[in-house]
Amino acid sequence: MSWAIEAMRDGREKVARRRLEMPGVPVDHEVGGKFFVPPWSIDAILREKLSLGPAEQNAKRLNLKSWNGAAKLLDVYSSLSNTESVMDYSPSDVLAAMPRLFWPQYDWQLGTSNMFRVGRAWHVYATDDGKAAFYAKYGIDLELFLKVGFGIYAGSAEHPAIRPSYLTTLGITKAQVHQVRQVIGDTIKGHHEWARSTGNPDVPRDFLRSVTKEKPLFEVSDTEGPAYFVPSRSNLMLRITDGLYYDIVSDPDARRRSGEAFENLCLELVRHYAGATISIEPERKTTYGMSADILVEDKETSKGLIVECKIRRIPQRVLTSPDPFEDCADAFTDVVKGIVQVWRTSHELYSASPMNMAGVVLQYDPWTILGNVFVSKLFKSAHEKANALHIPISDRIPVALVGYADFEFILRDYAYSDIFEAVCEWDSEKFHGWELVGVLRANKKAKSPKSAFDYGTVVRAAVPWWSEIF
Repeated sequence: MSWAIEAMRDGREKVARRRLEMPGVPVDHEVGGKFFVPPWSIDAILREKLSLGPAEQNAKRLNLKSWNGAAKLLDVYSSLSNTESVMDYSPSDVLAAMPRLFWPQYDWQLGTSNMFRVGRAWHVYATDDGKAAFYAKYGIDLELFLKVGFGIYAGSAEHPAIRPSYLTTLGITKAQVHQVRQVIGDTIKGHHEWARSTGNPDVPRDFLRSVTKEKPLFEVSDTEGPAYFVPSRSNLMLRITDGLYYDIVSDPDARRRSGEAFENLCLELVRHYAGATISIEPERKTTYGMSADILVEDKETSKGLIVECKIRRIPQRVLTSPDPFEDCADAFTDVVKGIVQVWRTSHELYSASPMNMAGVVLQYDPWTILGNVFVSKLFKSAHEKANALHIPISDRIPVALVGYADFEFILRDYAYSDIFEAVCEWDSEKFHGWELVGVLRANKKAKSPKSAFDYGTVVRAAVPWWSEIF
């Protein structure tokens, strides 16, 4: 059921109907369609089933090949979820909880099966240090892991499960597939145990850890040997891209190198979309150390951007908190440091310059999306740190807190001068917590699309086997 609903939403109608009788056409199952089923709800239902354990032999069963059966199950879960929805926050605090409500949905809405996702993650995490950390942790080569994971992703487009023999054309053995399954999957029994051990009665079930994001492969066996079910191909893609962060984050060398790789990617992205009159430079030495990561100067308009890149991912405790900033204020210190770094660079390099500067704290994850309730608190904390560093108020330029996907979108589709103005406007109570593209749309700025950044190049550099297959 999970695989079929996702397949229909992704436009693979023919294969979806083999598994589930569904009304309408694919567009009816997309966001806004009359039969749309939120993917995060399907994910939560699957976790719920695993938490309950194997069904008793004489238990009543729903026919989940029927849309009526699926809809009945979805309605029951929805009622249960709605009952729990006020368990850990009052209606008056719903604005504080908005980021938590939206964060689990962001990847689904952004899309997972795209070169943007693969290119960014593999460039950032499949570094030499990242590969060494991965091998030390799991005893498997990271490039092989990615080939197997991507092979299973491709193979599960037509069927919800594949056998290892499907991957032999890629030179992959059964033993290698099993190695990968041990990292990102489990047997059905193992999944039951995982779901139960990671439950938490104090966290609403909608916000519990996702089994298909952490362990997207389900191994079953019959007389023909093992087969690997993929309830959500989208979550498998997330696990073998952005999910690599959790595989290497405990290694300080790999973590540091990934931060450098992210800064490099952001620099190349900004350079790609810059016009002929715009100067793009990496960080510079200053009297206090290194400046912010990227310095953008448009000599023609005398307007520039100071960009500080932040790779840190949103921790699970932040994702599940009903009031993320109050409960997890320490987790946001990296964002605060980013704001202060922009101001410090402004003071050091542009205090006496004719350039009119604004700043961007560019986040791998959209930490502050819908965060209009707590963004002002982040800036209050940043001002306190700036006071201690004696940064003059006049050098505390406007700063926008922007997610990577949002930033790439506006670089590709809008003029640099309009982006500069949007950054300045974002730094006001009216637009705190908005996506930057929302500011541009609200101001009815015209698009001026540019050629897309080539993520294929960065993928091939990180994972050479990509060139052999594609």
